[in-house]
Amino acid sequence: MRIKISFLKVHGSSGTVPLHHQKIISAFLEEVIREMSVSSDNYSFSSLKGTSKVQTGQIRFLSSKVSLVLSAPEADFIDELVKKIFDRRLVSFAKLTLVPKSFEVIPDPEFNTQMKYVCISPMVPQEAFLADESGNLPEPLDPRAQEYSDMFYDAILDRMEKAGFTEDQISKFAEFEIIPDPTYIQKIADTHKKFARIYKNNLNQTIYGYLLPFTLHAHPQVQKFIWECGIGLYTTQGYGMVDIVGGSAPETESDN
Repeated sequence: MRIKISFLKVHGSSGTVPLHHQKIISAFLEEVIREMSVSSDNYSFSSLKGTSKVQTGQIRFLSSKVSLVLSAPEADFIDELVKKIFDRRLVSFAKLTLVPKSFEVIPDPEFNTQMKYVCISPMVPQEAFLADESGNLPEPLDPRAQEYSDMFYDAILDRMEKAGFTEDQISKFAEFEIIPDPTYIQKIADTHKKFARIYKNNLNQTIYGYLLPFTLHAHPQVQKFIWECGIGLYTTQGYGMVDIVGGSAPETESDN
């Protein structure tokens, strides 16, 4: 189940959060989840979205409306999480203070063996890194390499097994290939920018995150798992949430 929550920015709030703010959202959600009667090991969430600009490592939200997408396979978990968030009159992320205003239930797309995605939070294929004696980190994976796709495949199957998929089911999920959008890849290559950025997980460990559109060839059940639970590692910390290219409009909207 996937929900998009819309917030209104409080007048007088400076409206800024760090450029990489998944840890702040994660800390807030963990606080809310501790108050709940149900839990989930497979929820995921997006970055904060809204009209904004980047200033000296900070995101300043210019619009009055800011949104956050939450997802999990358990509808009762999402229902209670949303209710608990709306029970709070104010929600603060760093110097951005918000009022929960409304939420939209986003319907599931049709899951096919080939689907195109965009990232709405960074996706992480590898575990955290340690710097060498000189303080240097290893080079990030090239998303055009087979190893890049294989890393995500291993991470997803491991999580699906832990989520309760049987050995017989998993044996049917051998088809898996991530194909990065060639136009995006060429644009990054032409500007000599790096494909990955450095982020910190909740233990303040260094990880590489990717924000690139891609096509995924995989079993429809794998596509559904990715839609509900995120792709890659650290998904409950706000990494790996994707959206469908040309996805359908939200189904319902409810005001609090």
